[in-house]
Amino acid sequence: MKNITVALSLVFLFLLFGMETGCKKRVLKTEAVSGVITYNGEPLANAQINFSPVSGSEGTPSYGKTNEKGEYKLQALLGNPDAGTTPGKYQVSISCIEMVPTGKTITSSEGEEQEIMEPKSLIPKYYENFDKSGLTAEVVKGENVFNFDLKD
Repeated sequence: MKNITVALSLVFLFLLFGMETGCKKRVLKTEAVSGVITYNGEPLANAQINFSPVSGSEGTPSYGKTNEKGEYKLQALLGNPDAGTTPGKYQVSISCIEMVPTGKTITSSEGEEQEIMEPKSLIPKYYENFDKSGLTAEVVKGENVFNFDLKD
């Protein structure tokens, strides 16, 4: 019985130590990345921008969202907010979706009529695809500014 208690205590300590060291956040060395996204010359608000490392390139997947002026700051998936991303070559995708009414309704479980909404892209759909957008960026040490003017 004593051996089982000792063994369980050792397993518990091992798990506790493993969780302590395994749960520590790895800090990425990132470089600032920002810019402005416009569509047909106008600022594109509420757009989602994504950077994906080019195959065989260094880099960390990252993302950002534009404000009402079309400005964004990038954040790596495992990085601090608005801290940018790691150096490397990236493919870029941009999406901008709004929910629009379909003209159809559904009755909720409480008996209320609710309008059915569906997503509508405010920009051409090919910008949402890394391989079709034609947008790229190369992040280097220091400040990086990437402006994108999307067209129909």
